[in-house]
Amino acid sequence: MLTHIRFLVDDLAPDVAFYRDVLGLRQVVDVPGTYAEFDAGGARLAFYRADQMAGVVGDSVGTSNGNACVICVRVNSVDEEAARLAGLGILLLRPPQDQPLWYQRVAHLRDARGRLIELWAPLAKSPA
Repeated sequence: MLTHIRFLVDDLAPDVAFYRDVLGLRQVVDVPGTYAEFDAGGARLAFYRADQMAGVVGDSVGTSNGNACVICVRVNSVDEEAARLAGLGILLLRPPQDQPLWYQRVAHLRDARGRLIELWAPLAKSPA
């Protein structure tokens, strides 16, 4: 059973601000400056200081960012959530769009560290 995904970071503040204040995820663990965990529905999204994780595993760890992972967040309405985020000054990579092969409506943005975020909601399936 997958319980959470933990990102290793040098500074938690940008991640906490983005996931709590922008996306509105409920923060369930807060060890200031060290560790933060958010309720993401069926699992948790966590952030931990890389230097402390390196101490735990006895080896260096990286904090690279980018497109190696997409954090997918299910929302009730992609269009409403995209409008809310735009009102906060968050730049969408593209306007909301249907992905018929996925049966999803999606919009994409980046978090404070450049990680790719996908907002999605199911599309009604086409009648047979």
